[in-house]
Amino acid sequence: MSAHNSAPDFGFTSSPAEELAAMRGILSHLAPKREDDVRMVAAALKTHGPKFEELFFEWATPFGRYKAKGLWAKVKADPDAMTEVIERQVAALSKKQRFSPLPVEALEAMPPQQWRIKGVFPIEGLAVVYGASTAGKSFLSLEMAASIGDGLPFFEHATKPAAVLYVGLEGEGGYRGRVVAWQRHHGRAIPDSVRFLLQPFRLTDPQDVADLAAVCPPGCVVFIDTLNRAAPGMDENSSRDMGAVIEGAKTLQRLIGGLVVLVAHTGKDSAKGLRGHSSLFAALDAAVLVNRDDNARSWKVDKAKDGRDGETHYFRLSVVEIGIDEDGDAITSCVVVPEEAPTSPGAKPLNAIQKLAMESFREACRSNGSVDAGGNFLGINREAWRPVFYRLHVEAPSDEARRKAFERVRKELVERGELVEENNVYRLGGLAGKLAEACIAKVIQQTGQPDGQRTQRDTSGAATTRTDRTAAL
Repeated sequence: MSAHNSAPDFGFTSSPAEELAAMRGILSHLAPKREDDVRMVAAALKTHGPKFEELFFEWATPFGRYKAKGLWAKVKADPDAMTEVIERQVAALSKKQRFSPLPVEALEAMPPQQWRIKGVFPIEGLAVVYGASTAGKSFLSLEMAASIGDGLPFFEHATKPAAVLYVGLEGEGGYRGRVVAWQRHHGRAIPDSVRFLLQPFRLTDPQDVADLAAVCPPGCVVFIDTLNRAAPGMDENSSRDMGAVIEGAKTLQRLIGGLVVLVAHTGKDSAKGLRGHSSLFAALDAAVLVNRDDNARSWKVDKAKDGRDGETHYFRLSVVEIGIDEDGDAITSCVVVPEEAPTSPGAKPLNAIQKLAMESFREACRSNGSVDAGGNFLGINREAWRPVFYRLHVEAPSDEARRKAFERVRKELVERGELVEENNVYRLGGLAGKLAEACIAKVIQQTGQPDGQRTQRDTSGAATTRTDRTAAL
């Protein structure tokens, strides 16, 4: 039996035109690049005799018509050769290329950077908010979270709304107060799209990361406050330990398809930036630095891929009363309030009542101020300053007038930067204020009498020495 007569039935109809069309369709899915493939196609077509010879030459043109004719003349018919070629080329096509170089046109067609907070945080990535203790970074992070949840501007930076999960790991008891203070200050509730998690969480535990991602909607923003509490026992200066933290944060980011924001501290020398191994800062897509200079607070974009960094925004922490405790004392928390850039102390001359207030403040410092064990001045409480102001303000017609004047002028002096206030404890502001406080501390130490000294606690709980000199003045 001839090769032609033994050819398998491919299911073609008896029409030659239809047979050619069907075979042309099959060949259109095969590439005539490799000589082995071209030879095997020739062997498969040759099983049908010469009727597909011209179609073969047409298909093999990219390979070389002259070379194709040589292969056709030499090859022997093989009915199984076509199947092998198809399987080999399908297998090659099914393998995804690891690298896909893009032409310039493809880059130009890509969408621009997408921002969650425009110019500050991207929609996807890893970011950090960092600063020294008491700088206000946690309060600022809560303000960011609320702005994102509402889709409202953050310090005039437009936001795109998204679900937010705030993981509070440091000072968990204070989050209720912060939320209540925010709502009272703004006169509305924090959006329902902002949720809080106050349970222990470890970034270095893959199961914790997976479980946290499971409760997050796709594309959400997760704040982790603070990084230190999310990685207990970590050696911050170890590249290996920090690498585990970075891997945990990036894994969480990939799982949620959104943004992870770490709240972190600066090192002992805040001028040297983010605390810990430098690999963390290198891994970030964005970073916000929060600064505090006496009572003046600010934040700036310290790193922004495809964004602009360095612009400083000022704010203050406004005290909000949120309730009364069992002893009848006010319970307070703070909210972030944007401010204009502060003026330096003394930029504008003090008026008469401001001069009197500063005079009374210095006298109160000398008579009622406190120093710590190292001889550093700790400031005075508002109630220790008030009676001295009342006594010197002899022109006021009544105690009520003195009270109003005192409340007004103390706020003016803080706004000017002449004084710094924290938890109702006042100190002198600016560099000149630091020098003046050093002199006051010397006076306190030199005029204090041994039997008049008593130990008290400052606002941080540290033991301090207070000297009562009222009787000596």
